[in-house]
Amino acid sequence: MNNNRSLAGSYVWLAKLTFSKGVIMQFELHGFKSFDELLAFHCAPALTGIKPANLVSCPTASMPVVAPLLADYTEQFADKGIAFEVLCHCAARTLILVYQPQQLEDLLQKQAISCYLQELGYKSGSVHSLLRQLGAKISCSQDFPHEIGIFLGYPLADIQGFIKNKGKNCKCSGYWKVYDDVEHAKRLFDAYNKCRDRLLKAVAEGVPLHLAAASF
Repeated sequence: MNNNRSLAGSYVWLAKLTFSKGVIMQFELHGFKSFDELLAFHCAPALTGIKPANLVSCPTASMPVVAPLLADYTEQFADKGIAFEVLCHCAARTLILVYQPQQLEDLLQKQAISCYLQELGYKSGSVHSLLRQLGAKISCSQDFPHEIGIFLGYPLADIQGFIKNKGKNCKCSGYWKVYDDVEHAKRLFDAYNKCRDRLLKAVAEGVPLHLAAASF
């Protein structure tokens, strides 16, 4: 299985998506046969509950109208309580955050993380408030703010290590660069990979993504 695909893939599928309310729209999915497959590849850990959030970037030109799509997926995943939210939308890209609201709230309320975010200028508040502040920072910058890793469940020590070392001298790398607990990170990376591969296999066999995720 090719684990190096991206939305900038060399081939394009034109997917016709039928929503639960009968609305039919078409999107270009670069390197993926369906939006289910795209989400399974990029967001499997969040969809199955073993990670608080995942982020996927879509070319805005390929997906000019995303709200009805996310509303439909929110309905499909209502039983699992998963949220689909546009974090940032501009002419070039649309960033979609797939997350577990309660799990993310518990994470952001931890004292060390809450204090760190406040040091970076975030005002304490609900998950939605903090996500709006994060989205605003992304919109005002050409680069991702380093603290986005907090929202994605990366260990705070690794985020701080990345900043201190300017992205160099990591002990290992996978879903993020590791500067602290290598063995713990490797166990997580392995769990995320297995989760992704299992969801991709199910989707390839024709199982709807929300049903495949519900089996975890």
